[in-house]
Amino acid sequence: MSSVERPSPRARLLVLLVLALALAVAVLYAQTARHEFVSYDDGSYLTENPRVAGGLTARNVRWAFTAFHSSNWHPLTWLSHQLDVELFGLAPGPHHLVGAGLHALNAALLLFFLARATGQLAPSFLVALLFAVHPQRVESVAWASERKDLLAGLFFCATLLAYERWTRAPSRARYAAIVVALALGLLAKPMLVSLPLVLLALDLWPLGRVGRVPLARLLAEKLPLVALCVASAAVTLLAQSRGGAVQPVEALGLPARFATAVLGTTTYLVKLVWPTGLAFFYPHPAVVAPETFEPFGPRVLLGALVLALVTAAAVGLRRRAPWFLAGWAWMGVMLLPVIGIVQVGEQLCADRYVYLPMVGALLVLVFGLEASVRAARARQALYALGLVAAGLLAWRAEVQVGTWRDSGTLCRRALAVTERNYVAHEHLGLFLQRQGDLAGAEREYQAVLAITTALPSTYINLGAIHAGLGRRAEARAAFETALERDPDFLKARLSLGYFLETTGDLAGAREQYARAAREHPDQVGPWERLAIVCQGLGRTEEARAAEERARALGR
Repeated sequence: MSSVERPSPRARLLVLLVLALALAVAVLYAQTARHEFVSYDDGSYLTENPRVAGGLTARNVRWAFTAFHSSNWHPLTWLSHQLDVELFGLAPGPHHLVGAGLHALNAALLLFFLARATGQLAPSFLVALLFAVHPQRVESVAWASERKDLLAGLFFCATLLAYERWTRAPSRARYAAIVVALALGLLAKPMLVSLPLVLLALDLWPLGRVGRVPLARLLAEKLPLVALCVASAAVTLLAQSRGGAVQPVEALGLPARFATAVLGTTTYLVKLVWPTGLAFFYPHPAVVAPETFEPFGPRVLLGALVLALVTAAAVGLRRRAPWFLAGWAWMGVMLLPVIGIVQVGEQLCADRYVYLPMVGALLVLVFGLEASVRAARARQALYALGLVAAGLLAWRAEVQVGTWRDSGTLCRRALAVTERNYVAHEHLGLFLQRQGDLAGAEREYQAVLAITTALPSTYINLGAIHAGLGRRAEARAAFETALERDPDFLKARLSLGYFLETTGDLAGAREQYARAAREHPDQVGPWERLAIVCQGLGRTEEARAAEERARALGR
């Protein structure tokens, strides 16, 4: 009888460390089982999106692969949300806990990769632990709409593991595994377009292929991956341009974009070591304070100088300290799609953007400190200090997780740590409006208008309050102003149509619904409302045609 081979001590220790990571994530994010969905994007992604709220159906799956909803194309993310709805309905707790489970899995896979690639278990575990418990990760984990971060992280780590395995013993099957993992990651979030460059950085360290393998081969072997990423980037730019998410150069000029890249990167690094003042939205100073914003001011120039010096040091020390350049390059190239050169949205930066990039900075920090210490006792002290730091970060993260309890808590926290945060004011207004506090909601919407008058959604929300309080003239003016700000905004046109319908002007409502149906023929809402008002006007044939169109779209 053959004896069963027992796991090695290292393998048993690795299992224990994975369990420790899972426990840390579970303790941090258990409270999200009691959290609500928030108004910031969760409606568009989940509760108010019929193609997700309808679960995993054939029609909804087709929609996931063909729609540019929310100015993005990430079908795997939509499928994940649809599956959650199929399993749990729209109860928020299970959705949040699935996210926490994915985060724990990502931390474990990161540990597996680093342990295999570096052969050093202790620093690899510390990097994975800091990744797991850092407050900067909270937005990606506690916010249901950021499922795309977690799925992208899962396939990012799977790509790294497949690549490390392929470099040990190349084969077509192993290379195919890399391609498949990357493709799935891009279907979850196109931010992974920079992954081939990350692999090139890993060729330097810890894989040590630079110098052993000709540079031409290192580049050539990544060309199929680059082709995938180029295709994903093209589709993403199309989706964001059609959705109006990409800001034109005239709206935010090149000097401001340079400042965004510098200020965003330095903000991320500062919050890596001192994670305070975290908020779900960081207003861009060029938007909220253009009169005082200096694209080439002292803060920007000092930040650019620091980043340039660190980059020069990383390049200069590439032979003596290859982990420095590899980790710094990991961070830098992964930030490129979201750093503001192509400006998406009006935020200065976002914690969700650094879910994966900051792993590179952690590599520099942890392996740099590990390399600087030689004596065994000093290294033990270093790792003990690292565990203490992880504990303090976990404490801060636990507090930050609590701010995602509901929209009111989230927005009040953002207003406490940022200035002129018009997005937080607007979503606090929505929260108060749904709580029945119309006066409080109106104050928040007026606070938005005191900062910026460019958001059509604010006028829609204000119009709803005016209508609820019987201020018909003010309500109509607010809805019409929303349409002036954005004539193509479907919600604004439907809101004006519904206001006219409920005040007895069926002909005016029909005009608005008919135009909405012409401009957005694939949306069910305009056709449904058009059918109703046409029936009320006695336009039977038109009502029947609109009803049939709505029924066809709803199947």
